[in-house]
Amino acid sequence: MQVAGKCPPTREALRRSADRGFDAVELHLPLDVVEEGAETLAARVEASPVSAVSVHTPHVLPGEHGPLRVADALAVELDAYLVVHTQYSNLTHVPELEGAGFEAAHGYENPPGASVRHLTNLVLDQGHGLVLDTAHLFMAHPDYLTEFQMLLDRHGGRIDVVHLTDSTATRDGVPFGEGDIEMATLCRLVKGSFDGAVVLEVMPDHQRNALRRFREA
Repeated sequence: MQVAGKCPPTREALRRSADRGFDAVELHLPLDVVEEGAETLAARVEASPVSAVSVHTPHVLPGEHGPLRVADALAVELDAYLVVHTQYSNLTHVPELEGAGFEAAHGYENPPGASVRHLTNLVLDQGHGLVLDTAHLFMAHPDYLTEFQMLLDRHGGRIDVVHLTDSTATRDGVPFGEGDIEMATLCRLVKGSFDGAVVLEVMPDHQRNALRRFREA
C-alpha cells in the first residue's frame, strides 16, 4: 500500500507535500496549470521530492477532451494512474469520457451519493476500473462500511486507488475526525483489505494530521 497526499503540480505544492511527510501524491490539475502541458508538468514532478501515484482529471465538461487528454498524457509520462472524475459529469457520461481515448491505466471515481448498484452497472460491469471515494460512498449508503468491504472483496482487482476522507451527509472532504464517518474503523478496514494507493483527500493544511491518524488507526 502507498499512502499519498494531494496537490497541484506546482513546485511549492510538491515541496510542501514532502514537508508534510508524504513521498507520493495525487496530482489535481487546475485549468491554468493544464495549459503548461504534460511534458513541462512531468519534468517538474520528476524533479520534485515526491512521486505521483495518480493524476486527477481537471473539472471540465465530459465533452471537453483537450484538458482530459493532457491529464492522460501526464499520467502516461509519470507512469501514474488516471482518476477520471469531474464535478460536471456523472457515471452516465462514461462513454463520452472514454471518447477522449485514454492511454493511461484509469478508473472512474464514484460521485457523491452514487449507489453501489449504479456504479456496478455503469462502471464495473462495463469492464472499467473504479476509483473508490469513501466519503462519496458514505453519502450514498448508511451501511457504507459493509458496502466498502463488499466492493473490495468482489471487485478488488479493478480498484487501484482509494480516496480516503471524512464526510457529513452533505459535505465531503472534511478533516479526519470532523465528520460522521467512523474514521478509525474505516482506516483499519483499508489497511487490512486494500493494497493499492490510498489518497488522503483533505485540504493541504489538514493532510499532516490525516496521515498521523491513518498511521495510528
